[in-house]
Amino acid sequence: MANQDLPVLVAETNDVRAFARLLRGIGLKHNAVMEISEAGFAVTVEEVRTLCAIAWIPTNLFTSFTYNPPPTPATFEFSLDSLLQCLNIFGNAGSTSTNVSTSSVKSKRRWAGEGEVGGDEENEEYVVNGRKGKERRTGMRMEWRGLGYDLNVLLSDDSRGPTTTCELRTVEPEELMNAQFDQDDMALYLIMKSEWLRDALFDLPPSCTRITLIATPPKAPIPPEQPGATFSSNGRRGHRAEVGQFKILAEGDFGITELDYPNDREVMDKFDCAEKVKFSYNSSHFALLHRALHQSVKICLQIEKSGFLCVQIMMPLNNNAGVGGHSGILEFKMHALEEDD
Repeated sequence: MANQDLPVLVAETNDVRAFARLLRGIGLKHNAVMEISEAGFAVTVEEVRTLCAIAWIPTNLFTSFTYNPPPTPATFEFSLDSLLQCLNIFGNAGSTSTNVSTSSVKSKRRWAGEGEVGGDEENEEYVVNGRKGKERRTGMRMEWRGLGYDLNVLLSDDSRGPTTTCELRTVEPEELMNAQFDQDDMALYLIMKSEWLRDALFDLPPSCTRITLIATPPKAPIPPEQPGATFSSNGRRGHRAEVGQFKILAEGDFGITELDYPNDREVMDKFDCAEKVKFSYNSSHFALLHRALHQSVKICLQIEKSGFLCVQIMMPLNNNAGVGGHSGILEFKMHALEEDD
């Protein structure tokens, strides 16, 4: 009863770029569901109940975070597109037009928040009248008073610049699929640098219709030598059979593209695979991952024995992240295609 007149949420930050970057990473639809807890936000979008994307946004991303639990779950649906447009209203919340995959450009699919005006968020200076100035930042104060209330976002252009207030309508959310990954039924678990997967997705042919993931455990039978292959090529194939490997196959109009990643220290931080794993997935779902991988540091890829896939994308730690904490995680979950699909 004591909290009934207090806002459910008040979150403040001096720089919205990290917050906006996480939201853009799951911007595959224009509406999203936000769930608030003492740990921060979980923002979820789903694509025709076949793909689930979640942005886990911790409290350490904000300079101030206050949560007053309401009697009912603090969950609501809102326009993700509108929120991203608001965050970049002063044009310095980070660019959305860089590092878009070839397949995304070809399909001309508009992501939530696209069309914003802004520079590369890596830039630390801006230019006015030919002179370099200090980095501009957008500050934010977000408030939500509970079910039936708008999401109020107060934005300021630098500490002494202009301010604007945006009010976003919230509605009761629809039921989400959000299938849970079963850790006890895991067939593959690996951790690798994001750049390995990001480069692989960038190299995939735009015409591919399905992506096949294959993992072989260490001590696998050495494949027979290929006629005409060089000695070093056969040696690499034997080494990968010995240590285990992860492979991505893309089937397109002009054949198959194959990318191999051996279980070596310079490639894999973790590789757990007890038996051979092979599952195929919709290539359009993997195309969505390319944007989310921008500026991330590592990925954790897990596959159940049924083929259910979970990819967690880890962002760089900020100074406020404690031991064992994180500065945001993007999670994508999807089911494998049937063999005759």
